[in-house]
Amino acid sequence: MPTDVLIITIGESLPPISKVITREKIEAFEALGHALRTQGADQSAVANIHTDPGIARQRGLDQPVASGQMSFAFLHEIVARRFGIDFRQGGILSVTFLKPVYAGDVVTAHGVVAGSQLLEGRNRVSLDVWLENQHSEKTAVGRAEVTVPSPLT
Repeated sequence: MPTDVLIITIGESLPPISKVITREKIEAFEALGHALRTQGADQSAVANIHTDPGIARQRGLDQPVASGQMSFAFLHEIVARRFGIDFRQGGILSVTFLKPVYAGDVVTAHGVVAGSQLLEGRNRVSLDVWLENQHSEKTAVGRAEVTVPSPLT
């Protein structure tokens, strides 16, 4: 048996990750996404509910809101830090967004191992994941699955 076997315990909490959300981070995230979508060809500023206060107000928001993809990325990070390449090569993450995240919020990603099943010599792990703001309100909830070791490794 390999010496680097990953011990997985149902009920195990993943180390939480906290992030301070700033307007600059929101705008940088949007700019990067825009550059990736246009393959860098379009250098124009991104104006949407995430970057423009006027557009956000038109859509019923008090101020620009962080994109759901930012929240998704934070939840992805907490699982990837624990399961590494096994998660990045075939893991699944499904997320439901509950509340907006704004500049000035501090969000913390949490995860707990909810289940584990041995399948063909590999451990299929399921996790409950969620993101909370500084008021302990859940802003996103989800489920992650990872096979250890990944069939792709």
